[in-house]
Amino acid sequence: MHKPTQVLRVALAAAPLLFASAAHAACGPADTDFSVASALPAVSISVDLDGERVLLGKRGERVPTDARLAVLDDGELMPRTWVDKVDWSAYRVGNKPTRPAPTKLYFDPDGKLCRIERYRSMRGEAVLERGYTLSYGVSGALTAYTEYSLSSASNPKPYFATRSACLQRDAQGHLTTFIDDGCGDPKSAGARRHFVRDDAGRLIRVIDLVAPGQPVSVQLLDAQGKPGPRYVRRANNYFVPGADTTPLAYADPPVKQRERLYPVERQTLAALPVEVAENPWRVVRIKDDVPLDDDMMSWDPDTQIVLAEGAQSTPGGAILTPAQQQAVWQAMGEHPGRVYFYADPMSRVMLLPAMPAEKWKACSDPANTAADACAG
Repeated sequence: MHKPTQVLRVALAAAPLLFASAAHAACGPADTDFSVASALPAVSISVDLDGERVLLGKRGERVPTDARLAVLDDGELMPRTWVDKVDWSAYRVGNKPTRPAPTKLYFDPDGKLCRIERYRSMRGEAVLERGYTLSYGVSGALTAYTEYSLSSASNPKPYFATRSACLQRDAQGHLTTFIDDGCGDPKSAGARRHFVRDDAGRLIRVIDLVAPGQPVSVQLLDAQGKPGPRYVRRANNYFVPGADTTPLAYADPPVKQRERLYPVERQTLAALPVEVAENPWRVVRIKDDVPLDDDMMSWDPDTQIVLAEGAQSTPGGAILTPAQQQAVWQAMGEHPGRVYFYADPMSRVMLLPAMPAEKWKACSDPANTAADACAG
């Protein structure tokens, strides 16, 4: 077994993964023939990276691992990388190992982690079963990684790619697009997240797409970088005869709701669909002093302001006069998350104003860097 060089020992202890001063040719490209051995020296590691673990970080913190090297945690806007946070020197195998190491790492002279190999023991021999190759941009930031697995005996290639992720960046190294899998493969172009910045480089919107050209959500950020309104495009979950199920874009309520959401266009207010005709109906606004997450209090009629009501609906729905339509539409815009339609005394849905199609197109366009792209 080769002893790590002094350069490599320093790299293990101190070199960061995401920043360096030069291009890292030794670490690229991520899409390569994994059966070809790396020319870089191997560093044997005692920990098996199979499954989720918690490892020691460079600052003494706890670092959760993942099968993916860049992870979008729930509620987070930016993907989290973890291999750059681990203090790998704490897990380095000694000069006289008692058994083959389950993991080998390969660093370039600048300390960039270029390759990860995972082994399993088979009849006393270490077999290279899985692994990763990583590549970086000129700024030193991670731009792509590919995960490989051992092929079946019938496959002419000994290893095949199981995941191809990329973190596309601009000239300043800012993340512009994160593709968790299918990067570079037009046949499997799937979900991705775009990061829109203004001319000063400030992040202003984060756009999620389920496929190219199919945006599903837009998160706005304020001047301090804090999350602001979030817009989504979904079909409504108000399933009654006459309710349009065409997906519409709308501002997500600021508080997670147990209620059914019914995004509507302005003209829909002329006749709100109902499941059973001839029931009394009403449209109300919950008073501003009632907490949005207090479901029990918001059902109390004393906390409600009636915007429109009728003694009974018709087979065509609950019919609103033009004045009532205007009052409801105005309340929906001025008091988001507080307007409800009671199709009968026992059931209700939250009414939300749909964003016009042209406005949604501008808002969800990654190429649109206008700060007011979602306004109006």
